[in-house]
Amino acid sequence: MSPGEARLHPFDRVRSLYREQFRRHGDSPAGVFWPKGRQELRWQALTAAIDVPVFDLLDYGCGLGHMRTWLAERHPQARYTGADMLEEYVEHARRANPGARFQLVGGPADVVGEFDYTVLSGVFNIRYVDDVRGHETIVFDVLEQLFARSRRALAVNFQTPFADFAQEASHHQDLGRLLSFVVGSLSRRFTVDHAALPYEYTLTVWRDDRVRRPENVFETSG
Repeated sequence: MSPGEARLHPFDRVRSLYREQFRRHGDSPAGVFWPKGRQELRWQALTAAIDVPVFDLLDYGCGLGHMRTWLAERHPQARYTGADMLEEYVEHARRANPGARFQLVGGPADVVGEFDYTVLSGVFNIRYVDDVRGHETIVFDVLEQLFARSRRALAVNFQTPFADFAQEASHHQDLGRLLSFVVGSLSRRFTVDHAALPYEYTLTVWRDDRVRRPENVFETSG
């Protein structure tokens, strides 16, 4: 790199891809890299852990905030906050959802507040850096920071490593390494849902992983 050349942040490459996608497709699923839709199936899987009527939810990587309307229809007392790194997305989401809470962030450290639930949909599908392990390091760091702000649970989806194809620069998260990280750094209480879509899976991690003895069940299992 030459002395006068600016060093790109790892998120900058992906941010430029989403900016171009929004310019081409506008306020639509394709505008947030979901050209085939299926968003509702993803949201159902990401919110399956919600078991209280009133809660705060962070939609990290919210894009255009499409989840907010869907969530309000199913959980009318939910308090939704969207956060995204792309200014164009956040500005459009604020105009389309007057009074709703949207945060423009440069990364998880910029998120303001704590939440009962945190969801991330499609946030890690495109590699931030060329090296798979380098991208994975970023994935784990983001999840660890956001889990620290999640009072009840965090849910995130990934493209499956069991797909029979993979697009260039796409990330298909290895399950073994992911679960080793989860157990070592987040919580022993988690589920992996590979039943909603054939090429994706959803990981849900609960904050409370206390074990009740001598039954050897999680304290919140009833």
